Amino acid sequence: MHELCFGTNGRVVMVRLLPGSDLIQSMKKIAEENNISCGYIVTCIGSLESASFVYPIPKEDSYFNMVYSEAINLKGPVEFLGGQGIFAKDEEGEFQIHLHGSLSDGTMRVYGGHILNEGNIVLATIDLVIQELEGVDLKRTYHKESGIYFFTPSSKKEE
Repeated sequence: MHELCFGTNGRVVMVRLLPGSDLIQSMKKIAEENNISCGYIVTCIGSLESASFVYPIPKEDSYFNMVYSEAINLKGPVEFLGGQGIFAKDEEGEFQIHLHGSLSDGTMRVYGGHILNEGNIVLATIDLVIQELEGVDLKRTYHKESGIYFFTPSSKKEE
């Protein structure tokens, strides 16, 4: 079972995030300023002075037999090896970004997980490619039973 819809690619936005920028907040600002209501992160690479993320851990009595860890706050320098994600507005019209990434620290230890909304500060640069989606109505809604937010796709209705 699945939910799906079809859309088309719109504009491609190439971005360099500058030192001191917050990764997720900057992505939201770029989408808002450029009137991109729905899209996906094609590429996200660079370096961070700090990273904040969570990862799934088993929990048998939970809805999906898993819960997310407490926030991992990794101090840099951190190499952001790669990230991909999607973004759209939630039920209140606020931008929501679902970004997963792989990171490595100064000892070459590799981490991965769901990147949190704050605490991911650019060190030297983040190179970012955003692809706009047209004809797609993607909403992020809260799933009460699991405590997790999900994106739900549907075709955009003609106005």
